[in-house]
Amino acid sequence: MALIITGSEGTIGRRLRPAFPGCIGIDRAPGAEIRADLSTVDYGDPAIAAALRDAEALIHLATSADPDAPEAVHWQAVIDAARLFAACAALGVGRVIVASSDWAAPKNGAAINSYGRSKLALESLAAMYAAAPRSARIIRVGWVPHDPAALATAPDWLRRNHWDDDRLIEEFRRAMSVEV
Repeated sequence: MALIITGSEGTIGRRLRPAFPGCIGIDRAPGAEIRADLSTVDYGDPAIAAALRDAEALIHLATSADPDAPEAVHWQAVIDAARLFAACAALGVGRVIVASSDWAAPKNGAAINSYGRSKLALESLAAMYAAAPRSARIIRVGWVPHDPAALATAPDWLRRNHWDDDRLIEEFRRAMSVEV
């Protein structure tokens, strides 16, 4: 299956890429097959349009992983996703898989913040995308630390929500294999 991963060079993208050989990474960071910032990318660019036209699925990871980032960062993530999903729909990508977060439904009485609200908005965009004949899947990803050594000193509540690489890969493989 032809697959694109946005945010391919981030914490989760780097862990998923080996599990999906031949995937095409889109990221503003070095290492991606397509270097692009989703805030400014031109989906009419021939190389980008061709990649999307050839893709059967897209995993969207390219958002800030910082729950405490300024509200403007999270607004931009929603705008970027809306543009991306519109391009995917226009170019025939059959399935999008969207990384959300437990912050979209905080536990233990925690208040939802801008990060969580942006994840809810991404979930709504995915539901909108799922109009026939397309499909969309949402994965509320737990904590995936940039440095796995951080697990040793993390607070208990965060360790309980930790996703190791095996779980992360399994959840995305499952989302890829669910039939429309």
